[in-house]
Amino acid sequence: MPVKQSKKKVGYLEYPLYNGYIHSWIVAGPQALEVKELERFQGPDWKMQVARHYHQGEHGLTGSPEENGPCKVGNFQGEWRYIRTKDDHFVDVSAFYHLTHYLKAWAWCELYSPLDQQVEMILTTNGPADVWVNGQHSHRQEHFYHQIPRRVKFQQQLLQGYNQILVRMEEVAARECPFTMALQLPGYQVEGEYENKIIRIATKAPDVKRRMFLENLFEASTLRQDVYRRDDDIELFLPEGPASSAEFNIRLQNLKAEIYGEAFRNLRREASVAMAKAYEIPEGNYQLMLLPTHKEFYEDQIRITRYYDLYATRNKYSTEPYGTYEERRIEALQDAASREVSVFCEIAKMELGFWDSVSKQVVLDAIEGINQRKDCSDFYLCGLLSMYYRYHDRPEFPEWIKQPLESCILNFKYWNDEPGSDAMCYTTENHSLLFHACEILAGQLYPERIFSNVNQPGSWHIAKGERLALEWLSNRAATGFKEWDSNTYFEEDTLSLATLATYANNAHVWEMAAVVLDKMYFTMAVNSYKGVFGSTHGRTYTPMIKGGYRECTTGISRLLWGMGIFNDRVLGTVSLALSNYELPPLIAAIAADLPDEMWSREQHIGSEQDFRNSGSIGSGVNKVTYKTADYMLCSAQDWHPGEKGYQQHIWQATLSPLATVFTTHPPCAAEDGSHRPNFWHGNETLPRVAQWKDVLVAVYNFSQDDWMGFSHAYFPAHAFDEYAVQGDWAFGRVGDGYLALTAARGLHFMTSGDNAYREIRSHGCENVWVCQMGRAALDGSFAQFKEKVSGMPVAFSGLEVNLTSLRGETLRFGWTGALKVNGKIKKLSGFKHYDNPYASVKLGAPSMQIAYGSEAMKLDFELPSAGEDA
Repeated sequence: MPVKQSKKKVGYLEYPLYNGYIHSWIVAGPQALEVKELERFQGPDWKMQVARHYHQGEHGLTGSPEENGPCKVGNFQGEWRYIRTKDDHFVDVSAFYHLTHYLKAWAWCELYSPLDQQVEMILTTNGPADVWVNGQHSHRQEHFYHQIPRRVKFQQQLLQGYNQILVRMEEVAARECPFTMALQLPGYQVEGEYENKIIRIATKAPDVKRRMFLENLFEASTLRQDVYRRDDDIELFLPEGPASSAEFNIRLQNLKAEIYGEAFRNLRREASVAMAKAYEIPEGNYQLMLLPTHKEFYEDQIRITRYYDLYATRNKYSTEPYGTYEERRIEALQDAASREVSVFCEIAKMELGFWDSVSKQVVLDAIEGINQRKDCSDFYLCGLLSMYYRYHDRPEFPEWIKQPLESCILNFKYWNDEPGSDAMCYTTENHSLLFHACEILAGQLYPERIFSNVNQPGSWHIAKGERLALEWLSNRAATGFKEWDSNTYFEEDTLSLATLATYANNAHVWEMAAVVLDKMYFTMAVNSYKGVFGSTHGRTYTPMIKGGYRECTTGISRLLWGMGIFNDRVLGTVSLALSNYELPPLIAAIAADLPDEMWSREQHIGSEQDFRNSGSIGSGVNKVTYKTADYMLCSAQDWHPGEKGYQQHIWQATLSPLATVFTTHPPCAAEDGSHRPNFWHGNETLPRVAQWKDVLVAVYNFSQDDWMGFSHAYFPAHAFDEYAVQGDWAFGRVGDGYLALTAARGLHFMTSGDNAYREIRSHGCENVWVCQMGRAALDGSFAQFKEKVSGMPVAFSGLEVNLTSLRGETLRFGWTGALKVNGKIKKLSGFKHYDNPYASVKLGAPSMQIAYGSEAMKLDFELPSAGEDA
């Protein structure tokens, strides 16, 4: 039976279809049910077993679905909230779940049909889903596609008039969980008076016209930055025309909905509204919330809202080395102690002697999360173990920590071959060593005690942890990281390596940990520009590539060599600041070096066994970096073009801590970490990239029926001293550094949407992008640079480009074939492990020498033979 509509007078919101897609829904949920006794569900189809265990045949929906009205399904009580989908057409309720959950969500609308007819529908979901039309169950699909959802076609009978559409989505969440749905009626058309009201949604709002006006106004307003420096105005820009004088409210609030500013937009016609200076609010993540006037929102039930995400920072970014290490160490700890983001902030308080300020709840919550074996438990257990080693015998150390932590340590699961099912991740590089470090430190604390999960003593765990850790350390020392140059996961690697270098009893373990730290930080130093780790990355996330302010490694680089910023990623800086590790001064000097020209080539090969999060068949990378005093350009050469990507960041140009530029092929519009790849990090289809010093070519070749249909560039206009998008090129300048970007299929600079004034799109499944860097020392003024670039010979032909760069060199590169410079083939693979002015060493060599100026150092990668002293 159809869902009963309310007998009271109901208003309706009316919308067209967009390319056959329904873009406007009211959505309830997700309902999240923790999955207990995971051992019941075994095998590769365990998610489907969970879904079928919880599945219910009837929709169970009661009441009258309407915007902001109550939703009751069985024991679930929620609210129907309006969702207007983005360019990807998805109803997106994705999130990250540290424990395994079964999820359900419901989406509702009404679809107009001019007559009784059968139509084709295409339902796209990540997991199982059911469709009811006019109360009758008409379709179910059962599948799990973890990242890129699957389309399923089915036939549906519609009645003349409005038809009730209910979609119930299901998912099984373990860690990141993309949870999306799109419904398309390909070729569906309605002409005449119903053309723009094919979709309708019941609303409580008595003034539907005003409600629709505000929705469109909010969508047309823009925020033009992702990160706001301390002196920046947090400013909302309004569309031109009559809408600019509309009355509405703007709130600046944190993610807990705590309000830090509110403005009433009256009949004035200013083009923008400034809410606050960034330094006036605590550092962190915020939202600008657009909403109707108070009377309309609270009394008249007009509840339309719009949220814009932003990050505000109070700290100043350092682009030059400053201070001593000890001064920066205290600064890092004081900064961490002032925050409330994790148990590492409480550890910083302990180190500073702020024992009375240590939050008992934060520490005990961290221990309880580990007891539940939440994902990332290894992060927090490693921190708590190092905390216990450092402070347990001090009189100030709280007694309330000791027994809960001891119990936690003795009952933990230290590797994936031990009993128990959970959502913890073991086999990526960063997690692997963290588990091994935890096992070693736990065993050292209690060598004679029995650990309950495997009924073995601590000495057994020491032996196992050391064997696995030494294998990990030897592999990375000799050949590098699979998660190469990760400005996310080098933070977690810092935690485990610094902890082992400080507290491991086995000399082989702590010495190798220190060696890998030296090598990792040398890699960061070579591939950083003024504190920005602007390299290509084996894994990253969107906030970490939209400039250098939010990188997980920027606090580490500030601590080590005085360039970067202390931010909310405190795990790495705190663990490093409390360790015995000492950075060789030579590496700090290399990090600060800004030569006229530095050309670096590297090859890294991670462990072949770590494929869980690869998204590709290969683990090795050949990468290049070109650094000058005014910019840096980095890329992964010819890295698995045409394959499905994951979180790999293939190329980036860096001109300043805010001015980073790169291109990707997005699979969706979302930017959160549940989607891997998402709108900015990673690629749905990997490009073929080649770079010759200051010129880069990125070739995209993806399916004709691609979901998004474009590749795009991150191009933050606000970050440049000057910028221009003119003719076939986009230009940017920071100081004396210049950048020019073009694409064979043309450029569309986005002035609306979530990334307004930060995004350039180029539509088409076959495309070639070209990036040319420049400097005042070589190219004159910015005006002269633009003129020279506009006159550059650039000839696109299908998936190939022939060009003559500003340096007078001819380049030819395409989807196939070699990179040719001045007619000669340039290698894109088979590089040395490192080949730059500071080091030249073959992959797999037993040692490497690093030199700069008159200083030199040697790293030994081989473990002593059996019986040999460390």
